[in-house]
Amino acid sequence: MPKSYSPTTDHIGLWMLLAVAVATAALFFWSSSNYQQHGDSKQKTHIDTQGKLHVMGITLGKTNLKQAEFILKSKSDVALYIYPKEDPRAGLKMEAFFPAIADHTKVVLLLNITQTKLEEIETRATIPHQYQNLVARMNLAPEDSRYVRNTIVSELTLIPNLVLTAKSLKARFGEPDRMLKLKDDKERYNYKRIGLQATINKDGPPTLHFSNP
Repeated sequence: MPKSYSPTTDHIGLWMLLAVAVATAALFFWSSSNYQQHGDSKQKTHIDTQGKLHVMGITLGKTNLKQAEFILKSKSDVALYIYPKEDPRAGLKMEAFFPAIADHTKVVLLLNITQTKLEEIETRATIPHQYQNLVARMNLAPEDSRYVRNTIVSELTLIPNLVLTAKSLKARFGEPDRMLKLKDDKERYNYKRIGLQATINKDGPPTLHFSNP
């Protein structure tokens, strides 16, 4: 016996599709909308009266990792990274990676931990696994995994899954303080007043790096 047509099922599917689209568009909007000095919205990118940058609901220099996971509604993958000396991030760094917040958009948080503490954590971490780009990753010991959840977020990098052009970047943030042409057809736009460093890569995804100005 053939199944009867159910318009209710079609309507539910349509609403689910629309919800995903709205969530994806909203993610980039409230992370990269024009900043507002002393803004009062938790979702807008702005600088508060103490000079701290608010982005994606996270306050750089104040929000800890546990709170960030609650705000982003996602668990993070935390690891200790060793960047080669030729890399701008050279040295030991503790990073929390959120692989997919919405529509494969990625977020990376840099945690504020002293060099002495990072070296202590390194002694208990796993053997480094080196990637092709010469960056090495070390997984944390259980006690250090618990410790980092209460450490403060100092920087945030957003890797949106969309095409970002110089025109759309300027439309959101205005004219940059400086633009640099890098290797491999990359362009970097610096917005010092809001602590944003945006990199457009013709052969890869763009990155929006936020830090307190």
